[in-house]
Amino acid sequence: MPLPCQVLRDTRTLLAKIASTHPKGVDLALRAKRLRARPVRRLRMKPRERFLTALTGGTPDRVPIGDYMFSNNLCERVLNHRQVLYEADKQVELATKLGLDCMWMGINGFCGLEEEAHAEGTKYQDEWGVSYIKNGWPIMAQTDTPIKTRADWEKYKMPSATAPHRFNMLRAGVKANSGDLAIKAGVLGPFTMMYWYLMDIETLAFTIHDDPELVREMCDAFVKYTLETVRGVVDLGGVSVVEISDDWGGTKSLLMSPKNLRDFFIPPFRAMVQGMRQMGLPVVMHNDGKIWDVLDDLVDTGISGVHPVERAAGGDLAWVKERYKGRICPIGNVDNKYVMSTGTSADVENEVKECMRIAKPGGGYILSTDHSIHDGMPYENIMAYIEAGKKYGVYGQ
Repeated sequence: MPLPCQVLRDTRTLLAKIASTHPKGVDLALRAKRLRARPVRRLRMKPRERFLTALTGGTPDRVPIGDYMFSNNLCERVLNHRQVLYEADKQVELATKLGLDCMWMGINGFCGLEEEAHAEGTKYQDEWGVSYIKNGWPIMAQTDTPIKTRADWEKYKMPSATAPHRFNMLRAGVKANSGDLAIKAGVLGPFTMMYWYLMDIETLAFTIHDDPELVREMCDAFVKYTLETVRGVVDLGGVSVVEISDDWGGTKSLLMSPKNLRDFFIPPFRAMVQGMRQMGLPVVMHNDGKIWDVLDDLVDTGISGVHPVERAAGGDLAWVKERYKGRICPIGNVDNKYVMSTGTSADVENEVKECMRIAKPGGGYILSTDHSIHDGMPYENIMAYIEAGKKYGVYGQ
């Protein structure tokens, strides 16, 4: 069925054609002129539809807004509630109240995301055998990894992809989603899993040289596990997108040579993306840092969007939008390290306006910071960012 805005355009064209031959052509021409002068208003979309329209390259009613909401201060300010763990139902409630269009939540077993509450400073291990010290919220940095040698891998037991607790977080978030947000199911990618959680980066580098087949075996096992969990996500229902978090770069360079990334990590990443697409779910990649030398390779895997186009790492929103036009949706580019954290509300508004000027035309853009909303940001700046997104993101203005 054609949308009202399409019908209006068709009416304008028809009146203009009739006006040239109809006896009352002058009157009809005036009517057509008035219609041309009238702005086309798009029907107001629900958040999920808005997000998916932009993600797939379309033009929604306005640019969607979405972020990792990693600020307990914000949750306390808006909902009068401080989270102990990452509470998916409260995250959905927070996003809905702020007028965002999507919300991320990890599949249980997302390394670093605390599953059980620990006192500050407590040492603990997760189900993958990764060690942590409780030092914040919601994601902890690891202190030790389980695989040092092939012998470690041969006796290692992968977690069960269908464990009873695997979808607790998603189930709670989907149940709370009365506002029809786009729910993003979060998983880790093969490179991050290998250099940060199963191994450390030094061990991985030596293993690539000494036992490259071990790296491939471990990646294959992780891909199999991940696709099995995503099949469970599909069965659960209510999830719109899978977001693979796989950081390949620092602010100055890639974390590994492009050759090794292409040889060892593009193939398993592609297998993950294609497997998820075959299940009917679009895929967003979160990959901050200076990744531009391998972005062609990543886009070729079939991802629908890339987040966060990090400014501190040379993220050029105009370049990404133009180079991959019609292939991926850029998500992000609002500076969260300086402008959002130390700038004024006016600085934030100007940053959002700049992103809109660059990436809004033609659709296929989602507004986000270039990493996350965190406790180091003033409340006033967070609200200025959201309000500016709604103000300058409307199409047809």
